[in-house]
Order: sequence, then structure tokens, then C-alpha cells
Amino acid sequence: MQRAALWWLKRDFQLADNPALTAALDEAERVVPVFVVEPSLLDAAETSAFHVNAWLDAARELRARLRAVGSELLLLRAEAIEAFERARALWSFEAIYSHQETGSALTFQRDRAVARWCRETGIAWRELPQSGVFRGLRDRDERHRRWTAWTRAPLLPAPDAARLARTALPDALRPLAEAGWDRPDAYGFPSPPAGTGTTQPVSEAAGQATLTDFLSARGIGYSGGISSPNRAFRCGSRLSVHLAWGTLTARAAYQATRCRLDELKGSPEPDAARWRRSLTSFLSRLHWRDHFIQRLESEPEMEFRALNPAYEALVFDGPPEWLAAWRDGRTGFPLVDACMRCLRATGFINFRMRAMITSVACHTLHLDWRAIMRPMACLYADYEPGIHISQLQMQAGVVGINTLRVYNPAKQIQDHDPRATFVKTWLPELRDIAPERIVGHQASPVSAYVAPLTDWETSSREYRTRYMAVRRLAETRQSAAAVLAKHGSRLKRGARRS
Repeated sequence: MQRAALWWLKRDFQLADNPALTAALDEAERVVPVFVVEPSLLDAAETSAFHVNAWLDAARELRARLRAVGSELLLLRAEAIEAFERARALWSFEAIYSHQETGSALTFQRDRAVARWCRETGIAWRELPQSGVFRGLRDRDERHRRWTAWTRAPLLPAPDAARLARTALPDALRPLAEAGWDRPDAYGFPSPPAGTGTTQPVSEAAGQATLTDFLSARGIGYSGGISSPNRAFRCGSRLSVHLAWGTLTARAAYQATRCRLDELKGSPEPDAARWRRSLTSFLSRLHWRDHFIQRLESEPEMEFRALNPAYEALVFDGPPEWLAAWRDGRTGFPLVDACMRCLRATGFINFRMRAMITSVACHTLHLDWRAIMRPMACLYADYEPGIHISQLQMQAGVVGINTLRVYNPAKQIQDHDPRATFVKTWLPELRDIAPERIVGHQASPVSAYVAPLTDWETSSREYRTRYMAVRRLAETRQSAAAVLAKHGSRLKRGARRS
């Protein structure tokens, strides 16, 4: 057994079902929990107050749980290697334990640098998988078997008090402890407005409470409810922020959902069939979550180039001022603008609306998917690089193995907000306008509201023309076959994902 180790927290703030923490306690006599706030991440174009507040929210609760057993969470404000060198100068540790992170190029390069530093200093660094995403996966046909085995493996229990007491902070490291580290303003970011309830709390306790509430009450409306920007706030699982920042594992959510489905088998309650339909749909999406993160794990370069290189020829020539208008909710398309303003306030909208705002940006405003990548990441409180980048490419159409979906915001408002409830909530300038005038805005401009930046039909048709010219090329089809072989799902349409 090793004498001393660091548990390096990144996106894993939970004590339960934490492979890195479990391995550290199994293999070292003393384990110090360390959370590193890196200036490079604070300054990154994809980092926002939503993310910093999530880190500190989760860290505060974890610190309280550690303090209850006489331990402490050590926060170090520095780049990762500098932080480890500071700690090592005062306390000789032999190993670092962390989870395998599938992140942006910034964290990928950081991890490569840490790996080199560990080799040079003789520190053993163990990275443990925290999800059904597999490093070094070469055979995509093998992925589903491994995902099923991982997802159904027994959950790791939270350490008991005696075991957790071994994470007590050594006296030698106490000089590194910083006061006031849990305030966002210490890092130049605002705190969420007090008492507004617009953003979700991010902690292990909040994650478990959200899961319990979803499986016992809210989840019945999941199927059929998550497409509406109004209903998704309640009918959606609302677990994405916890999965993104590691206050709940997808494996724990999956197993709890399966248990709930087992309870519903043969149940005489009148809503049992509706519950089963909704929860089965939710399990499917948990599978797809790891599927898309696996794409970034297997192809880190997709942050910078299209998975299908033939689509690099697509022309995106939307003017820069349109990017600013889209980001700020000033496009003149009411549902798009309402979504962008909702995001700026809450950090959340449902998947269909995320697809729509991406489609309008790329297909209607002709903005490059790379240009909107980081502005969108800042708006998502549940920012997960693998999900975000994979979905962005898929919705833009540059993967080339899916049907191009060009979303018409006029149709989306008719289908999912016909009384303009959501729009009026987030566009106060339209609150006194009759719903039918808002819903029909594309054909009949609404007073006191900006005109659309462009004609949706004309601009979207132009994009389709450009897109199809590339899609028909022989090299595009050849590249699509290669993308499908490397990144496509191996599940047959309609197959159960459990």
C-alpha cells in the first residue's frame, strides 16, 4: 500500500460511486482531496459563471461532508502542475488518483502535461473510468458490450466515516488552504441572483434529490413532455447538470431507473404504462449520452474540424454582427430569441430547442458551427464537451451520416408554444401582443419587436443547396462510410438499449 496520495477532483464531486476515490482509499494510507482552480480554465472562452458556480456549489457541499469527519477539501488556485508542485514541496505524496476526463483540447493538453510531469517525478497517476466511455477503444463493435457491463456493475458505496477520516488534511499542507475560495467573485464571476431559483443547485445531495423526484413524480411526463420548452423544465429529468459536473453518475441514474421499471412490471396502477414508456425513453437517452461522448474521446480533433472532412468545403458566410445578435437573442425569430434569453438567465433549455437554435445559427444565419461552439458552451449550465461538440456537428450537418434537420422556428412555435407562453416569459416586449400575432410573426412582423435578420425560407434553401452539392460528391460518401464505421451506433433501429 502506498503511504500518501492526492485525490484530484475534476468533474467528480460525489463520494458515492466514485472509482477514483475508492481506488485511492484502497491503495493509499493517506488521501488528500484536492480541487485545482486553474487560471487557464477560468480564462477559457467556453467557461462562464454557470460553470464556476457549479464547481463551487459542488465543492462547498463536499467540503461540508468531509469536515463532518474531521477532513478537509484542499483548494489550490494554480495550473495543475504548479499546484501539485506546491503540495509536493510540503508533503511527499506518491500517487495521484483522478477520473478519466473527456474534455476540450484545453483539458486534454493539460492532462498530457500532467502525465509527463508524473513520469519525470516518479509519481504514479491512476485515471479511473467514471462512465461508459472507454479510452483507447479501437473496436466500436465492442463498445455496447463494455457499456452494458459497466452500467450494470455494482455501484461503489460512499466511504464510511472511518474510511473517509483518512482524507484528513496533513498539518504540512494547511498553509496552502485559502480563505474565501468558495465565492465566485473571488475569480471574477458573479454569483447567481439570490432567491430567484433560476439555476439548479449542484451537489451530490441535490443530484440524488432530483433523481428521486424524477423517478417518483416528474418522470411520468417525460415521454411527450420534453419537446416543449414550457414543460421540459418539469418533465425533463433535470439531471444533466449533475451528470456534467459529477455530482451523480450516469450508472447510478441508470440503475435507479431500472429498479423503478421493475417495480412497474405488472403494476395495476392506471398510469403504469405511461411511466414505463417515459422511463424506457429516458434509459435510451442515457445510452446515447455516452455514445456521443465516446466520439470526442475517440476523435479529439472534432473540436476543430468536421468528422466528415468533405464538409470542410461548406461555406459559412454569416456576418459577425449576426453572431452577436443570435447570442444575445436579437434575431427577430421570437422562439429563437426567447431560448437564447432563457439560456442566459437559467443555463437550461430542452434538447429540441437546442437543436433549433443551432439549426437557425448554421442553416439560416450561415454561421460556422465552430464560431457558435464556445458562445453556446458558456450558456449551458450542463456543459459537457463530448455532448456539446458531437451534437453541434450533428445538428450543423457536418457528420454526414444523419439526415440533415433544418428547423423552422415558425413551425416549432406552432407545435410547442402555440399560446406563446414561453416566448412571452422571456421576451417582455411581446407580453401585450396577441399570441396569434407572435406565432405568425414570420409572415406578419410584430410591432415593438425587431424584424428577422434574414428570410428563413430563402436562407435555409440556400444552405440546403450548398449542403447537397457537397453531400453528392463521391469523396463525401466515402468519408461518411468511414465515419459510420468508426463512430456510428451498432444498435439496430428500435433495439432496446438496456
